[in-house]
Amino acid sequence: MKTKYFLLLWPCLLLLVACSKGLEVDSPSFSVSGYTVNEAVDSAGNPVKQVVFNMEGNADVISFFSGEILHEYAHKDGRILPTDALNMSFDYFAGMGAGTNPDWKQLSVKASSNFNGSLTTEGVEGAVWTDITDRFSLPMAKDVDVRTSTSADISDLAVDGQPLYIAFRYVTPPRTVSAAYTTWDVFEFTVSQETALGSTPLVSQREGAFPLYYFGPNDADTPGRADRTVSTTARLRFRANILAANLPLEAGVWAISAPLVVGADADLGPDRPVSIKNRIDPVLSAYTYNYTKPGTYKVTFVASNVTTAEETKVVKELDVIIP
Repeated sequence: MKTKYFLLLWPCLLLLVACSKGLEVDSPSFSVSGYTVNEAVDSAGNPVKQVVFNMEGNADVISFFSGEILHEYAHKDGRILPTDALNMSFDYFAGMGAGTNPDWKQLSVKASSNFNGSLTTEGVEGAVWTDITDRFSLPMAKDVDVRTSTSADISDLAVDGQPLYIAFRYVTPPRTVSAAYTTWDVFEFTVSQETALGSTPLVSQREGAFPLYYFGPNDADTPGRADRTVSTTARLRFRANILAANLPLEAGVWAISAPLVVGADADLGPDRPVSIKNRIDPVLSAYTYNYTKPGTYKVTFVASNVTTAEETKVVKELDVIIP
């Protein structure tokens, strides 16, 4: 009886072994035999150096790293760069109403790394704010006659592991002689992280309007009245109260940015290759790529054979000189 059961199981064992062997993946037989560089123009008519890579063998999947910035195999697991600067910029304009005290400094710029994000008296007034107005050479309103751009590096204000908030604070002193005030406009507020590879926007007014916190009396508390200060993605406009009952009292508003989380280094994530062949594609004997700048590039081809259970790959590198 035992012999009978063994004979029945034997074909199943053979089938399992065959299936197991079928899942084994051979290493790709793939190589890059060389390249040629030719003068050419791209689809937009721009002159380029067209490189034709000659390949031998085959693989299920082939990926290509050009060796250009952000496309280097050496950074396939991630690219970390030091932060060179944290650049804050914005445009401003001021319109002074007739009768406004020309010595009023109604607009200031603040920064905080311990604001808790709560637009309440406890949250805003309880935070420690550093005045950074002077960094932007913000003039007196009476000296502003055109829309002006300004910028400054604020990287020294960032505390590792803590969010950094930027605020514009607008305040109107008590008015007993005239109801006049100054309108301040802020446009195109942006904070960007600068590295050796360029600029990466972290916060932008165009991506989200400033939330507002009012202090003192507010005309909008009176039925039928709207907020005087208006925050949109196109413009942040500060205006004072105009109701007679509110004129003798100091009042204002904070416009506070979204939090900035900035470390000493910028994590740009992994460099990405271009997929030039998939399993269903025919054998690839050549691949063409256009370079726009001269230099020496470390080009990398990654060839893989894959199944649902296993993958084997070979990596082929070569230095490409673009004159």
